[in-house]
Amino acid sequence: MTKKLILLLLVGLLVVGLGMVGCAPTEDEPDEPDETDEVDEPEPLPELGTGALFDEVIFTVVDSHAAAVRQLQAGDLDFFGFPITDPDLYDEILADPDLTYAVNYGGYREIRFNTAGPVFDNGVLNPFRVAAIREAFNWLLDRDYMVDEHLGGLGQPKYSLLGTAFPDYTVRYPHIAMAIEDHYAHDPDKAAAVITEEMEKLGAELVDGIWHYEGDELEVKFLIRSDLPPFPAAGDYVADLLEEMGFKIERMYRTGADAAPIWIGSNPAEGQWHIYTGGWSSPVIPRDQGGTFDQMYTHRVMPQPLWQALEEQLEDWPELDEASRRLRTKEFTTMEEREELFETVLWESMKFSNTVWLMDLAGATPYRSEFGTAADVAGGIGDPAWVYSTHSHVDGTPVPGGTMRFAVPNLLVEPWNPVDGSAFTYDMLVNRVAMGGAGVLSDPRDGLYWPLRIEKAEVTVQEGLPVERAHDWLTLDFVEEIEVPMDAWADWDAEKQEWITVEERFGSEGTTSLMKVVTHYPADLYDFPLHDGSTISIGDFVAGMIVHFDRAKEASPIFDQAKVGIFESWLNNFRGVRIVSEDPLVIEHYSDIWYMDAEHNAYVGTWWPIVGTYDWTIFWHMFTVGMMAESDNALAFSTAKADDLGVDQMDYTKGPSLPILKERLDKAAADNYIPYEPVLGQYISEEEAAERWSNLQSFYADKGHFWVGSGPYMLKEVHAVEKIVVLERFPDYPEPADRWLFFLQDLE
Repeated sequence: MTKKLILLLLVGLLVVGLGMVGCAPTEDEPDEPDETDEVDEPEPLPELGTGALFDEVIFTVVDSHAAAVRQLQAGDLDFFGFPITDPDLYDEILADPDLTYAVNYGGYREIRFNTAGPVFDNGVLNPFRVAAIREAFNWLLDRDYMVDEHLGGLGQPKYSLLGTAFPDYTVRYPHIAMAIEDHYAHDPDKAAAVITEEMEKLGAELVDGIWHYEGDELEVKFLIRSDLPPFPAAGDYVADLLEEMGFKIERMYRTGADAAPIWIGSNPAEGQWHIYTGGWSSPVIPRDQGGTFDQMYTHRVMPQPLWQALEEQLEDWPELDEASRRLRTKEFTTMEEREELFETVLWESMKFSNTVWLMDLAGATPYRSEFGTAADVAGGIGDPAWVYSTHSHVDGTPVPGGTMRFAVPNLLVEPWNPVDGSAFTYDMLVNRVAMGGAGVLSDPRDGLYWPLRIEKAEVTVQEGLPVERAHDWLTLDFVEEIEVPMDAWADWDAEKQEWITVEERFGSEGTTSLMKVVTHYPADLYDFPLHDGSTISIGDFVAGMIVHFDRAKEASPIFDQAKVGIFESWLNNFRGVRIVSEDPLVIEHYSDIWYMDAEHNAYVGTWWPIVGTYDWTIFWHMFTVGMMAESDNALAFSTAKADDLGVDQMDYTKGPSLPILKERLDKAAADNYIPYEPVLGQYISEEEAAERWSNLQSFYADKGHFWVGSGPYMLKEVHAVEKIVVLERFPDYPEPADRWLFFLQDLE
């Protein structure tokens, strides 16, 4: 059986079940022992107890996939957190009885363009400011060839943003996807004609087979990843095609860590690059990809300069802008309306093509056979699935303790802070759920949510909305109208540092919402321990709410311009939040943004103290030291604001940020400081503040960093030069260690 046939069979299983993951064959059932034989009684295995399943997890960087497989085979590594797509390495994994693997379908590759210009600040022409030239790449590239040649068939050609193994492509809109693939089928002559016409419009001239602009050769800076298969080979293929068309190419081979400051960290108008070979992954199964268009094609989700520059350009693309926004904010009431929006956004995004999608990967993420893990169908052995399920075992029975050695292709790519730090996949694999926590947890088999910290939820939506419920830990009701209470918090006044109620924001008539979530937290919530010896409090929840608003308000000392578009898009559909009961904690959430899965609605309504685009957990005192540093213009949470201020982006774990944060910590402790005191002073007592500051001082003295979380693992060591991060078991984590091992079972 060929690898490509195996792939197609696996994809078929995924489409039908949305829960099947690749794994090693199970052991045959042992023969029944002969009653006359003497059978040694096995040694009893230890109880799993509570908390993390390992005493220690060591993350290291291995950027060569072949080297990673060799180290796995030698027993020097236990896991490699990247899907293998090299056919020869795949064969080695299959043939080695000491290795097993998980198949996942969430990785995908792109050619991303710098859209600034059409002339950079340095006077160099940027042809890729022109959408028609970008669109032409869809005809220029032979995706089938790339999948066969560079992946050995372990993938699928990808034309649009839709994942080729997930519901919006396979079930809901295959007719739209097929029409796009037919329209943009490989046609290099058409691509050449379009590019030539548009280049001449820009004033470029083809001289001796090389494009010139204002008398000089035009050199395209092509940033090619050296550590992200199928690059650099697939990048060289694209570069070769461009050279055949008259472009002089500077091939800039870089690792992910070295490429990041150029493509995502710089101002695109500076012209440090023209084209980048990128990679993305879905950490969990994307049951609804509608919101992802706003992330990839607009300025409203991604805060980095590359995306913020799209705001002005989208003025010429009103249909793309509108459809992207409406899909993310769920401004439709029927599946027919949703399909119309998808029809628009798919075709418009292909014409806009600030990125050209190349392929979806079907990779085998390898690990040693004496370990078990629940791998996400999309994200593989990643966050959050690994945190609660990865374990060593003896004959299939989990055994707690020991060390797990986990290699990834890159690590510590950008500074770590829990508000707007590094969003790179492998950084978040380490620092997000493992150390942070969450209100709910996604099931790696089907992407639906289960309650992690919350006890239950009640979801109510307006009648007629296409919402369904799968689990019985929550309820789902439909009503004609949802009236938002007048005293619910609907906005934030950063100058006065007080909440703006529904009545104040919407007037005496009040407002209604399309969706309501009531989240019930358990009675023992406030006993839940943090890594520094504190326990979670209602102040953490209210502080998290405030921060969500405050950073987008000009009157705030931590105002960040890059957050305004993202926030305003969200606020336009947010209707209010209200704390119904403080102990036990019950929170009501009202919004016109709703999701087709009731479980997803419950997720957005938890108000667990998380902030930022990627949901990092914060606790009020660990956030405050960073807030004080940014308020003093000494550090900044985001890359964009750090650049604006000319200061370092904040890092809670290492480097020159630490003494600056320590200085703020000592000041806060001396003043017994409570941030946002007009509001938080009602929820945080002076006694709690004093205890928190004392705990954080002791924690910093002991650990040497400020990353206080509540997850089953704590940050033990960070070695920036060696690219090593060590986590250790949090001994006070109270949850049963085997609570989530059912994720390893197949869905019924």
